[in-house]
Amino acid sequence: MTAAASNDCEGGKFRARRKPNCLTQVKSSGVKTPLIFSTSPRGDEIARHVAQLLGAPVHLCGAGREDAAPLVQAAYAEGVPIVGVCAAGVLIRLLGGSLGERASEPPVLAVSADGKVAVPLLGGHRGANALARWVADGFKGFAAVTSTSDTLYDFSLDDPPPGYVVANPEAVRPLMAALLNGEKLRVEGLSGWLELAGYPVSPEGSQLLRLSESPAPGPGLLVHPRTIAVGVGCTSAATADEIEALITGALETAGVAAGAIALLASLEKHAKTPALRAVAERFGVPLRVFSRRELDKEKKRLLTPSPIVEAATGLAGVCEAAALKAGNLILGKQVSAHATCALGRADTPIDPAHFGKSA
Repeated sequence: MTAAASNDCEGGKFRARRKPNCLTQVKSSGVKTPLIFSTSPRGDEIARHVAQLLGAPVHLCGAGREDAAPLVQAAYAEGVPIVGVCAAGVLIRLLGGSLGERASEPPVLAVSADGKVAVPLLGGHRGANALARWVADGFKGFAAVTSTSDTLYDFSLDDPPPGYVVANPEAVRPLMAALLNGEKLRVEGLSGWLELAGYPVSPEGSQLLRLSESPAPGPGLLVHPRTIAVGVGCTSAATADEIEALITGALETAGVAAGAIALLASLEKHAKTPALRAVAERFGVPLRVFSRRELDKEKKRLLTPSPIVEAATGLAGVCEAAALKAGNLILGKQVSAHATCALGRADTPIDPAHFGKSA
């Protein structure tokens, strides 16, 4: 299942528009696979649907079956997202004394046995609210979201829409509290996406939000737009560590945060290169690829065309051509022993689903 595609399961019972951005972020950041369970046979079918679509195993619990309590408590302790197809009260009792600091709690969601009601219990702004809406949308049900910011605005700033990443989440809570008290938001960068969501934006606002690809620290809330495409070329001798180090160095040279990367891009022949796929996973972004013909269209815009690369691949350059597919080149070819990379930038956040092909 891709973020841009509709989901069907067993005759179309579950149909959701896209997987929520929060879950993509959770899974790409190294957090373990979500725990999906039911506590009675009545909820088994719904649990199976959700587990299948989230790429997670399902645990069928209850009398005479697996014990849910140790599963839930262990998952919570490890920061694993939890989806229980059971009554909200049952899930609360299963957590028992496990509840800890609000800042570290994972998303915890209770779903009714018919899938019609999804209740985010904990971690609403760390994914539970968006996940509840996704589940409710899929089963044509209702997401019982009670977070104040989510009822006032289309999204909370600590769970922004696809294409945006919060760099300093500790700044969200005081900023949101100020907005709820009537203060306004001053935005450095494009603000239309915030205004459309209902946020009170004003040039004289007291609460600062900086929309920037730069990792430079500063006042206010820093949000990175995912506008950077990293073009990569490599030989079979390249290791994941080498490619990662090359990209990290390129980001430092360009003054770009890793959070601003939307994807890695390369030549189609590299789609299954283990090292390249591993690096994409490390950065938590997809690897997208282009055919020789598609990359060759960028030949006249290359900064450093290479006769050697052209002799080997039929292209005057791979990394710069792939990066240029984003729009403009902000850093030309960087070279290591077995790899090259370049950075391209789009004017708005890049949607990977509409950039090349999936690797």
